[in-house]
Amino acid sequence: MEPKVRIACVGGFLGAGKTTALLQAARGLADQGLNVGVITNDQGSHLVDTALVRNSGFQVREITGGCFCCRFKDFLASIFAMTKRHSPDFIFAEAVGSCADLAATVCRPLQEYYADQFELTPLSILVEPARLTEFSAGAGLGFTESVSYLFRKQLAEADLIVLNKSDLTSPPEIEDLIRKIQHLAGEIPTITTSAVSGRGIDEWVGRLFSPRVANSTDLNLDYEIYGQAEASLGWLNARAEIVSESRFSASEFGEKLTAAIQERCQAADRAIAHLKILLATTEGSDRIALTANQAHSVWTAGGKLSPAREASIVINARVSVDPDTLRQFVESALVSIAREMELSATVQDLESFSPPPPARPQPLRVDGRA
Repeated sequence: MEPKVRIACVGGFLGAGKTTALLQAARGLADQGLNVGVITNDQGSHLVDTALVRNSGFQVREITGGCFCCRFKDFLASIFAMTKRHSPDFIFAEAVGSCADLAATVCRPLQEYYADQFELTPLSILVEPARLTEFSAGAGLGFTESVSYLFRKQLAEADLIVLNKSDLTSPPEIEDLIRKIQHLAGEIPTITTSAVSGRGIDEWVGRLFSPRVANSTDLNLDYEIYGQAEASLGWLNARAEIVSESRFSASEFGEKLTAAIQERCQAADRAIAHLKILLATTEGSDRIALTANQAHSVWTAGGKLSPAREASIVINARVSVDPDTLRQFVESALVSIAREMELSATVQDLESFSPPPPARPQPLRVDGRA
């Protein structure tokens, strides 16, 4: 009998550090000789995280145009395609940060209809300290109450809550954060990790070797409020090329562009949920990310890109603002920084939108199909 493929569904709000954490976990599993694949998810195309995973050496497939909860058929097709082509031992499935109801729409069908092929791990929901503190006090600054509702529901459906970015907090602060989690979500098992340093990742991976115990309690998610939460966020994905007659610092460009977009959001009092920019030259690539209006940007690999005459960039921005305004923020920032650094910037693709209302889960037939 062939061993089952282990599937780890990972959720959590935008900016919780899901991709960085699962890449740390994937490297640890690979060091054990296991073949690891990743499925990424987003409302749009041109995903920074997909490129980051691929550049890290892992097989990756992406599902765009909606959450896992709305695109279960595509999710299932990706799993089967990856299993057939690459024979993974372990698949991480990272849901988009505005997704909820994973337990009912993804985990339950997999367990009910595909238990002979897949072993589902506990549903992990990642949360980061700053966002937890913000939403535990009510609606987050610059976000609607519906987004706070979505955040709480994400925590409530977890089998395991992973308090990430623990390197940014002290032990007493962690104790207070765990109390906040318990207040919002009840007595759900919680562990602490730092995806940057790797601390706690081994413990998380160890938990992922335990089978998921199905929860019979429904989340009771109000899909109207869920839809309002997603609609309140502007979503922008773009690709561009940067060219210069002389060598320039792609790292400096990334930092200046991130800061320029951040300044525009601050001036308009519009909350950043997540801003990610991937820069690539012929010498390598790196990602710079920002998760709040007052936060400092962080490079994934230190931002030590060699000077180059050309660079490609991918921008993913999720901000509590209408799509047209978000587009203006990004385009004006791009033009401004390119002019300042005497570069030529050409936008190849750009989409800016608010996610459509999530589809309510449909009952499945006995063969597992909708």
